[in-house]
Amino acid sequence: MSLRWKIALSLATVALIATSAVGLISYRSTSTRLVSEVDRSITQASQQMVDQARNDRVRIPNRGLLEVYWVRVLGADGSIIATSFPAEVPVDTTAAEVVGQPQQIDRETITYDGNAVRVHTIGLPNGAVQIGRSLDEVDSVLTDLRRRTLLLVVLVSMAAALLGWLIAGTVAAPLRRLTKAAEDVGSSGRFDVEVPGTGTDEVGRLGTAFRYMLGALAVSRAEQQRLVQDAGHELRTPLTSLKTNLSVLRRHPEMTPEMRDGLLDDLDSEVTELTDLVNELVAVASGDLEAEPNERVELPVLAGDVAERVGRRRSRDVVVDVRSSAIVDAPRSALDRAVTNLVDNACKFDQTAGPIEVVVEGGTLTVLDRGPGIPPGEEELVFDRFHRSEAARTMPGSGLGLSIVRDVVTRAGGTVSAGPRDGGGAAIGFTLPVSPGWPAATNQTAE
Repeated sequence: MSLRWKIALSLATVALIATSAVGLISYRSTSTRLVSEVDRSITQASQQMVDQARNDRVRIPNRGLLEVYWVRVLGADGSIIATSFPAEVPVDTTAAEVVGQPQQIDRETITYDGNAVRVHTIGLPNGAVQIGRSLDEVDSVLTDLRRRTLLLVVLVSMAAALLGWLIAGTVAAPLRRLTKAAEDVGSSGRFDVEVPGTGTDEVGRLGTAFRYMLGALAVSRAEQQRLVQDAGHELRTPLTSLKTNLSVLRRHPEMTPEMRDGLLDDLDSEVTELTDLVNELVAVASGDLEAEPNERVELPVLAGDVAERVGRRRSRDVVVDVRSSAIVDAPRSALDRAVTNLVDNACKFDQTAGPIEVVVEGGTLTVLDRGPGIPPGEEELVFDRFHRSEAARTMPGSGLGLSIVRDVVTRAGGTVSAGPRDGGGAAIGFTLPVSPGWPAATNQTAE
């Protein structure tokens, strides 16, 4: 069943229940009111009959065109002494109980030959008087009320169904267009389809959210395609070099040991570079950098661990200068990887014999090298995937290290920075927000 039919039937059902409830309440209220009016009129007429009975002058009125009351006088034993009732209606048990009981009154509705009569029985010292009035008028009014109520229930329910159909059409129209847009995306795979829905209502917000989602998917696909294209381009260089060196080995089996060792060293270097590139690609494409939750990380301790590990692996001196300590909130392993990439990048470009410096000042960590530096205008570009400056095109590396640094730091709420180092070289690092409540620490220096 479509949404339009569901809304129409729901409104019709609500209208049916509401009008039926109102009609039932009105019917019962009207019925009670009419019977009360009949009781009031009988009470007024009975006063005269009681006065006559007390003076032993009870007179049964003649039935005329305007006479609406029936009168019956009962003896002390409950027998009928005089009556103007149109038929021999037996005295009810409850009515017989008030015979000979002054001031006692019994009110009830009796039925004979399918006709309802309202009867008051008024007790007297020597019997009772019964006064009745037909409820034909009341039944006629209530019958007409039932008919009108039923008609009103039907008409209101139909009107509610029609109104629900029209409202549902207005609401469902943009939803149908949104569904059509989603189907177009699913069938074509394109994200540039026209998405309806504007405004601040629920449908408008749904359309806006759908457009934002398609925009995010389009950006994600574009980044994925660019990553694949850039990765393919970067993979060609080491693969081509490997193929060339292997071809040389095959064509020249008689080469000298020195040439063979040189080719093997090149192969080892190319395999290492290819392994690093594949590892970086897997880290970027798999989303491992996004899955780890934040932890409280003491930045000087992390920097010291990375400096020791990278220095031992690359046989370089890596010095950590802690000017002020701080704890930051970040994913520990991802932040470790980011700092490692910064130090590795400095070791790659710094071909001098001097140490690599890691400066920690609060939530800021900066790695200083004595390499060729960053060309003017490329300070922001160095964090792009596979970006290589002219001076760095011949250097080994995946081209993803600094982009991973930016991704990790940005997700942790920080910023990256790159610029020249005083005295030559580059200063590349990041700044992370210090954990709330972290006290300022005494300046210290560690190596």
